[in-house]
Formats: sequence, structure tokens, C-alpha cells
Amino acid sequence: MKYATALGLFITLILTSLLTGCSHNHKTVNTGGQAIPMLTIGTTMKVKAISIEDYYFGIFRSIFTHKGLVKLNESGQFVGDLAKSWNTTDGQTWTFNLQDGVTWHDGTKVTAADVKFSIEYNTKHNVEYKSHFSLIKSITTPDDQTVVITLSQPAPRFLVNLLVLRTLPQHIFAAVDNPATYNDPKAAIGCGPYIFESFDESAGIITFRANNAYYREAPPITSIKVRLFKNPDALYMALQNGQIDLPYTYSAGTDPIYAANLAKNPKLKLVNIPNLGVSKALIFNVTRPVVNDPRLRTALSYAIDYNELVRLFAANNGTVPAAGFVPRDTRGFAATRQLEFNPGKANLLLEQAGYHLNATGAREKNGQPLTFELLVRNDIPENIRLSELLQKYFAGIGVRLTLKTVDATVYQTISSKDKSHISLLSRTTPWGMMMWAGMGSGYIDARNIGWAMVEDAKFRDIVDKMNVALDQGEYQKYSAELQQYYADNLPVIPLYWDSFIQPHNAALTGWKVSPMYGILNEETWYSLQKTVP
Repeated sequence: MKYATALGLFITLILTSLLTGCSHNHKTVNTGGQAIPMLTIGTTMKVKAISIEDYYFGIFRSIFTHKGLVKLNESGQFVGDLAKSWNTTDGQTWTFNLQDGVTWHDGTKVTAADVKFSIEYNTKHNVEYKSHFSLIKSITTPDDQTVVITLSQPAPRFLVNLLVLRTLPQHIFAAVDNPATYNDPKAAIGCGPYIFESFDESAGIITFRANNAYYREAPPITSIKVRLFKNPDALYMALQNGQIDLPYTYSAGTDPIYAANLAKNPKLKLVNIPNLGVSKALIFNVTRPVVNDPRLRTALSYAIDYNELVRLFAANNGTVPAAGFVPRDTRGFAATRQLEFNPGKANLLLEQAGYHLNATGAREKNGQPLTFELLVRNDIPENIRLSELLQKYFAGIGVRLTLKTVDATVYQTISSKDKSHISLLSRTTPWGMMMWAGMGSGYIDARNIGWAMVEDAKFRDIVDKMNVALDQGEYQKYSAELQQYYADNLPVIPLYWDSFIQPHNAALTGWKVSPMYGILNEETWYSLQKTVP
């Protein structure tokens, strides 16, 4: 298998599309692989409902049941999904021509009106969609097969943001005023290769069946079951015992703690998939005291033992990151200083910034103790372990870190809606690093997801130039400036870089790797085969 990087080609491809106005045709071919009656996937992702606002069920909708306009292939190239071709001559008006013969799972024809409705509906009801599609000025549908999207300004990177679109059936959702509470089975109707069949919440099993009416022909794997596990121990025990074919977590791999033991099982195979996201990062809300002081953030960066984090959380698949945040394998990576563990330098910087040690060994400034809060999800065990290590590191230089551990829903509300966090521990996904102006800018820019809430004029100027750059060299020039801005100001501290470890049943071959979703994607369904001893 070839594991190509998502960012390796995207800049060239987007800019080529913009400058030439070319169409991208995506021919789909059934490889004729032997049918597999059932594939069983295990996950610790906590699906709570089948509503379109359930984050983790949304991942499975993207993988199995729903389609957007475009997607990335294995090489990181944009290819058609619902769109069979598209073109733009100015980067501001984009015309998409839809695939023929696509129907919703209830038999209704998919039309351009569904695409228009989906973008407008999701923008209205979802704060992240509102950020992703903020440049859309208007959407028109000249006919059932054509969608014309006009932006408020030229945006050669617009296709990147379209990657998160999951098209909805207008004839169902037009009457749904509150999608968060709409858990009817109709909420899961899509137009993809698999049809949602059931969610047995008590058993923790989601079942999908092949769509026999799919325009590309029914996928050879007849049924796919997703088993929900409460903890990784139970998940990997089931994998060892052959009860599941593979574990899966969106934009994450297997914890090296488990991988070493899995590698000894001859019935399993482990593959490495490049990670163009950052598996763990400390992100500061730079609008909040005391973390609004870049000198403090720099001092904190020297208090972290990165080699220990690599050893404990990434094993042989990790490296110490650079202050520029963006992973080294990203096209357009610019070298910045490597982060280093140097408590002496951390203490010196704190003294110079006016944070002095008191009689108890704690730092304070103007009589105020130096302390801040870290928002952490309580459903990810390694995040709890990592946050406790950060507490220890910062205590070593007299800084008190308090932990606010919350479930995924509360975490999302605080970080993405209220923006009331002081700092947070999170990963960034490969797509997240691509969206907005790329290079992780969407996580930093207050105008987008904006976990770091940066509004600095210098930062915005760089991002704005990246967003409208038509020339690849010009884009890379500004992206290098952005990475240096990260290194100088540290709105985010990457804690380690790594690759994904993906185990699977060794008898299964023919996996395809999507830069967005790993080995679970439409091309896998048409190429996966099972070897018979």
C-alpha cells in the first residue's frame, strides 16, 4: 500500500484548478474483489444518537452513508464525490456538475437543490459549518444537476472547506427545526454506498448494509457492524480474540501501549499511516489572562519534557516537534526552532517577565499567584495522563496548572461555542490543518474555529494573503511566515509529532488509505479482499 500525504499535492492541485478552470472527472470502477459477508469494526468513539449533530456518528456518516461534493483520493488529489466535475475561472464562482443516477436511500433522486439546502441548513444550525462556509455569498441551482457557488472574494482553497460537507435530503430535513434532537431513523438517510440499518444502543452495535441501488454498484462487503467499546482494554482484547476485524478512531491510531502486544499476534497486521495533524497540542486562548503573555507561553514551552512525551505516548512512531507547529512532512513545512526541555531557561524567562518565586516555591506577579486552567476531555484516557504530566512539568517551574475535565459535549460547548476556555488539550486532524488558510490556521484564527482566538493584525495579514494567493510560491512564502509567527508567539505548543498505528485482521488485504479517514473509505469497500488459508 502507498500512504500518500494529503497536503503533498493539494496546493498545486487547487491552484492549477483555479488558474486553468479545469474539470476533474472521477471514474469509479468496481474491482471485482471477492465479496466479504461482514466486516466488524471496533471503536471507543462514543456515539450517543443518530442525529446529524452527534460528532462521532457524523464520522460514520461520512465514511458509510453520506457524500459531499468532492473528496481526496489516496494521493491527496481532489476527485469527485457527488460532483463528477467542477470548474472556476476566477476562484470566486465555482460550478459543480453532479453525478448521474444518484438517489437517496429512500429512492428519491438527489438534486442540486439538496446540495444548496445542505450548505445553508448546516450553516444555520452548526457553528463550525458557519466558519467553514463563511465566504459563501450565494448558491444557485440552474438545473437539477448543477450547483453554482459564489464567494464574497476569490478563494483558491475553497475545495478544502467543502471536504466536510455531508449532503442532506431536503425532503426530510426541511421540516426539522432542531436537528440536534431529531433521532428518527430518517436522520441517517444518505446517498452513499451503505444504508444505516440500526443502532442497538444497549448492545453498542451500529449496523450498515450495502446499498444495492448505489450508482456505482453495490459494494462487495454486504454488511458492516460497528461495535462500541467503553474502554481501550476491552477493544483490544476483542481484536486479539478475533471478535473484530480492526479498531478505528477518527484521525488517531492505536496507543503504542497496546501496539507492542498486538504486533506479536500473527493473525494481525500493523501498518503506519502518516499523520499530518498533531496528535496532542496545548492551545492557549490568547485573549485570557495570564496566558495572553507570550513570554509566559515561551517559558512554559521550555518546561515540557518532549522526549518523555514521545517515549510514553508515541514510542517509535514519534518525534520532538518544532515551535512552528506544522508537522515536518507537510508540504510547505518551514524549519523553526525545535522545542526543547530546559527548565533553567524557563525559570529565567519567568523571572525576566516579572513572575517571581515566593516562600512556598510558587510563582506570583504583583501578589497574584501564577496559575491557569486546562480544559481536558475525560473520555480520552491518554489526555488525562498527559495533562497530569503537564501539571508536574509546570509545577517544576512554580506554575500551578488546574485541570477542568469534562465530557466531549461540554468540551465542544466550551471550546467551540462559548470560547470560555483558558487553555485546552486537543489533537488537530489532517483536514483541520488544511482548512481555512492551511497550516493549522483555522485552529488559531478567531474568525474560524479559533481555539487560540488570535486577532493580531500581523497574524491576520499573513492568513489573508495565504487565503487569496494564486501562486504556489507566493503561498509557501506566506506559510513560512505563519510558521515563524507560531514559533515566535506560541499560541499553541505541539507536544509531539507521530504517525498512526493501524492494526487490522491480517487476512484482509486491499486497504486504501484516505488522507481524511484512514483505511475506512469508499475505495476500500471496492478493493478489500479476504485471503483463505
